[in-house]
Amino acid sequence: MNDVSRREFVKLGVIGGAGLLLGMPTDPLAQLEHSAVALQPLIRVGVDGQITLFAQNPEMGQGVKTTLPMIIAEELDVDWAAIKVEQSAWDTRLENQFSGGSLSVRINFTAMRQAGASARAMLMQAAASRWQRPVSELHTNNGFVLHEASGRKLEYGALAETAAALPIPEDPPLKSISDFGLIGQDVTDVDLEKIVIGAQDYSLDLTLPNMLYAVVRRSPYSDGQPASYDDSNARQVSGVVGFEVLRNDLHGGRIALPNSPNFVSGIAVLAESTWAAMDAARRLEVKWEEPDPLPDSSDLMTEFIQALEMDGETIRNDGDAKQVFSDAEISISSEYRLPFLAHVPMEPMNCTVDASGDDIVVWAPTQNPELLAETIAAVLKVEPESITVHVMRSGGAFGRRFYADFSVDATILSRKTKRPVKIVWTREDDVRHDYFRPASLQKIDAAVDAAGHVSAWHHKLTSHSRSSFLERDGSPTELDNYEFPAGFVPNLLYEYVHTPARIPVGQWRAVEHSSNVFVVASAIDELAHASGTDPLEFLKRLVGDEQYVQVREDFRFDASRLLRVIEKAGKEADWSKWLPDGVGRGIAASYNQGAWVAEVALVSVRNRVLKLERLVTAIDCGLIINPQAAENQVQGGITEGISAALMGEITVTGGIVDQSNFHDYRLCRMRQAPAIDVHFMPSNDNPRGLGEPPLPPVAPAICNAIFAATGQRIRELPLMKHFSV
Repeated sequence: MNDVSRREFVKLGVIGGAGLLLGMPTDPLAQLEHSAVALQPLIRVGVDGQITLFAQNPEMGQGVKTTLPMIIAEELDVDWAAIKVEQSAWDTRLENQFSGGSLSVRINFTAMRQAGASARAMLMQAAASRWQRPVSELHTNNGFVLHEASGRKLEYGALAETAAALPIPEDPPLKSISDFGLIGQDVTDVDLEKIVIGAQDYSLDLTLPNMLYAVVRRSPYSDGQPASYDDSNARQVSGVVGFEVLRNDLHGGRIALPNSPNFVSGIAVLAESTWAAMDAARRLEVKWEEPDPLPDSSDLMTEFIQALEMDGETIRNDGDAKQVFSDAEISISSEYRLPFLAHVPMEPMNCTVDASGDDIVVWAPTQNPELLAETIAAVLKVEPESITVHVMRSGGAFGRRFYADFSVDATILSRKTKRPVKIVWTREDDVRHDYFRPASLQKIDAAVDAAGHVSAWHHKLTSHSRSSFLERDGSPTELDNYEFPAGFVPNLLYEYVHTPARIPVGQWRAVEHSSNVFVVASAIDELAHASGTDPLEFLKRLVGDEQYVQVREDFRFDASRLLRVIEKAGKEADWSKWLPDGVGRGIAASYNQGAWVAEVALVSVRNRVLKLERLVTAIDCGLIINPQAAENQVQGGITEGISAALMGEITVTGGIVDQSNFHDYRLCRMRQAPAIDVHFMPSNDNPRGLGEPPLPPVAPAICNAIFAATGQRIRELPLMKHFSV
């Protein structure tokens, strides 16, 4: 991802108009206790010297509420311990105000630096004017402008109003990386103390005057409709106010906007408390209209098998992979099966909307406030700019909160009742009415030449694509033409066959890489063993010793960075060290969301019991802003990858999702978690993605280790189908 230019930076509105923005509010919820001026939408300086920085992008546990203000603070040159940090509401002057694709820091790094540097330059100019000294004689330190020759200094607060009237410097000087004092240091999450003591406010905690609570008895089918209902028993619950029929076919259909799935139809219970609404919803007797046909995940796998025999859409075709494969002496032909996966963040879906009047206000744990505003605007037939979206800290997301469906029914109910409405999902609704990671069936035919190099690679994938379900423009596919090993194999063919299904799918952590890396890294390991080569050495040979590989016209891949993480992971995992019977190591590597990752898993298998002993990760994600948060991100991604590899599976029978809660959609427990060693490669490159890249190599590293320990090749997940976990 290229740096944001100065021109783009100004366009973003991080510093808007022809001068600094004086007193323009960013977040109505952020009630500052002192008089302050807004040097720009993300920086406020109080006349008492109190500095408040705003986190532009939504916080969902990945740490951006701390990391993004750290970047501003570095260039603004303020004492981190003395500042306050608040979450920004949705602001039409800001672009890229979403969290997804591991992009929050990656695409905003330069803009945040320029925000801090521009404000600092204006404060220095204000001091220079007051003292009648050239700016070149001044410097800053921890929130003060200083003139060493005369011993004078002024706090930023004393200069803020004067600075606000100054023009924006064309090119604010940025610090050299070698001069960074805050970036690269461990900084505790700004909300950690409140989280630990239970004082952190999530949107589930929000209460408003005259607010109603709503729980929807949703159709068990993702696109079913209510035929009739009996509320006589439900009305006996104290606190129940009323009931409303919600049909998505009357409110924009299944899709409100492209990439924005609409709500699931049902009967909404409105009450004076969450518990009253939940109790009454359980007591409702509802007859449902069943959609036709009713999807079944086992039937879908049968369709996948048939689809693999069809001609697919060619995604990439280099050389003649089929011919080289048919003539090869050493080859593999393997099929891999991956299940649907759910997001299951610890905080279920919820949203509060006040659409009772002309001013529409929303409180939402959203990853994408702009899309949420656009969706609500489409439902109410108003302009998105008329909607205020307060971005609440999310209790997890993993891609689920990128969509806006959980705001639509709350919006409809608030407009109908003329009162603020908080919609609250049960855990069962959260599991059964998710937008799942697509299931897929994938086949790899690959060959090795006499010199031990991969000479042919044919990857054919069939699935129910996200693009098709979300009505995105373009061809539906879950396989991109740049994915590894494209560019590294002379004869390579990628094919995709779309298999439609009435099962809702969406983006899940690391999107298609969470599936495809399992297939690719497993097949590479299979080829290594088929050719009698050590898997780590085989992987290094495939990557090669050229620094750059031109994967496609607009993508030059730095193969040297992938090679370095492979070597580092192998070294730190003692790759060549002897292991006893029943114990094995496996390696997998990938490039996704801008970062290079290699992982080595150490497992033991005895009496069909699988135990993960250790997982070593080497990652090159560019410059690290906050090492403590970065390590947390990697460990979290790996742990979620372990959950998916061991136990993750959503199945659908007769149109209804079988799983409903954590008892049958299990997550990794402490006893299943291995020791996780994280090694970051030093880099002064701009920051890259981090929240998602560590996840995809987890499953193949574990499965390759299982093969090393037992000789059993795993080509279908989850692992609980094969072992006791």
